[in-house]
Amino acid sequence: MLYLDNLRTALIIFPILALALTVPVLIYHYHRYGALTLFRSLVIYSFIFYLLAAYCLIILPLPPQSVVAHLTTPKYNLMPLTFVREFINTTPLVLTNPHTYLATLKQAAVIQPLFNIVLTIPFGVYLRYFFKMDFKKTILLSFGLSLFFELTQLSGLYGIYPRPYRLFDVDDLLLNTTGGLIGFAVEPLLTFLLPTRTSLDESAYAHGQKVGYLRRLLALWLDYSLLAFISGLISFGWRISPLKNITIPSPVAYSVSVGLYFVLLPLLWSGQTPAKKLLNLQLISDHQSKWGSLPANSVYFSSYSPVFHCGASL
Repeated sequence: MLYLDNLRTALIIFPILALALTVPVLIYHYHRYGALTLFRSLVIYSFIFYLLAAYCLIILPLPPQSVVAHLTTPKYNLMPLTFVREFINTTPLVLTNPHTYLATLKQAAVIQPLFNIVLTIPFGVYLRYFFKMDFKKTILLSFGLSLFFELTQLSGLYGIYPRPYRLFDVDDLLLNTTGGLIGFAVEPLLTFLLPTRTSLDESAYAHGQKVGYLRRLLALWLDYSLLAFISGLISFGWRISPLKNITIPSPVAYSVSVGLYFVLLPLLWSGQTPAKKLLNLQLISDHQSKWGSLPANSVYFSSYSPVFHCGASL
């Protein structure tokens, strides 16, 4: 029941986290591939939700600080394979008596180690399937994820608590890493019906050949955000400079800044602004293209990267 409560918390937080990460995710994929396909976005956001859920399962519930301040329990366990000794000493298992099997499975000495293994099995699957990690990198990254969880606990949730409210356990590092390796091993059995990472890349490159409206709007929003930031810096510098008594009407300042940024800069920088450069977009006149179907002196968006170079008319 406690695990379900933690998962509900992850479900509540996930939309906010997903919204916050949408722009960085789009920027990366437009820059790298030219497009973010539906299936690829499902894989990425499911991975984000998995990490969030794993974090909530490890960290929550949060106890009152007053309770943690009076804890006298151990802060860490540095003795490997303690979970094996606890299993032997606390469970009623008798191998020759099948009636003890079910009772054994209900013991904390069984549930907790299994939880730590199962927790990182999806991590190993994602690493091999989507991120194309090999065996050694999966070991290192699974261990790194587990170490992050354990250090978070040891730090008292980054200093929020006066001491750790959960045990830093070297066995958890071992079990979490084992879970990641199990996920790596079973990945072909779980993803054989899914498209390969190579096919996902090829699909993204194919979709990226056409410049969509979302990509253009994102570039425009990034450019205006950067322009607003630069204008703010210039305005602040103007107010503290010897020229502060000279007043420039806002419409004039705005028109000049927009003209310099969106007209002069692309003319001097191969038809690109900083955001268009970031998203591999380029303004190209018809005589620069091979399409030959656009009116004279027209300008259109082109998708450009070291991987592909193609155009799409407005």
